[in-house]
Amino acid sequence: MESNFTKSMTLRYLLALGVLALIAIISDYVLQKKINTELSRGAVVNISGQQRTLSQRIAFYATRLAHSRSPGERAELRRELAEAIALMESSLEGLISGDSTLNLPAHSSSEIQAIYFSPPHSLREKVQKFLAESKDLEQAPDSAFEQDNPHLQHLASAATELLYSLGELVNQYQKEGEDGIARLQRLERTVMVITIFVLLFMALFIFRPMVKRLQAYLIARQQAENEREKLITELREALASVKTLRGLVPICASCKKIRDDRGYWNEVEDYVAKHSEADFTHGFCPDCKKMFDEE
Repeated sequence: MESNFTKSMTLRYLLALGVLALIAIISDYVLQKKINTELSRGAVVNISGQQRTLSQRIAFYATRLAHSRSPGERAELRRELAEAIALMESSLEGLISGDSTLNLPAHSSSEIQAIYFSPPHSLREKVQKFLAESKDLEQAPDSAFEQDNPHLQHLASAATELLYSLGELVNQYQKEGEDGIARLQRLERTVMVITIFVLLFMALFIFRPMVKRLQAYLIARQQAENEREKLITELREALASVKTLRGLVPICASCKKIRDDRGYWNEVEDYVAKHSEADFTHGFCPDCKKMFDEE
């Protein structure tokens, strides 16, 4: 019975520990995945916001390039314009297709996909058109920089429209980031609730029965110890009150007196009384009684 109880408690304890370990492993995996997702979303927000800045920078460089009359300044502006175009182009592809070096995810939500590929924004098409016009302007000869330059006119008109669409993109990324943080907080609370539930289960169905059984065992053991001490005390008292006669007892063959250790001869009654707890009562055996009756 004791063995079955111990085995049952051990199995329950191991099961509870296993459940806690499993919860810890799963929660750590899920939380790390969610945290990495939120980190990626933070990078996405930063780079999508950078797209807005780059669009305005490209429009600014293009306008300065068109109005500059210094060959040295124009060369520097062409270089800066080319760098801004390349950065905006690579950032766009990273946002759409993912880029591990920039910590950008390969997949985006349907809302983000709609901003990039569907009206009214069709952002990818607008950005690609904007970048193509910027490249054409950057590579145009100095003689092409007139006020009515079609590339410059497109950039001037598209910059404002891009600013709005890119603003919508950033807002959507931020919204998804906030939603992701809220989901992460709910997940943390869920893990906490499950952990508390498992701990309560362990307390009610493992530790509580174990404590009760241990208390009963200690009480029973104490009772047994008390009984043992009581029995030992009784036995000691019994042994202390017992007197026994041992060895050879020298007795007279005629009068039946017994010689003690000091050499004195004692009546049988006196000797036995001194060396045991026995008392004597006197009477006649059948033969003696018959003899006395005849006399």
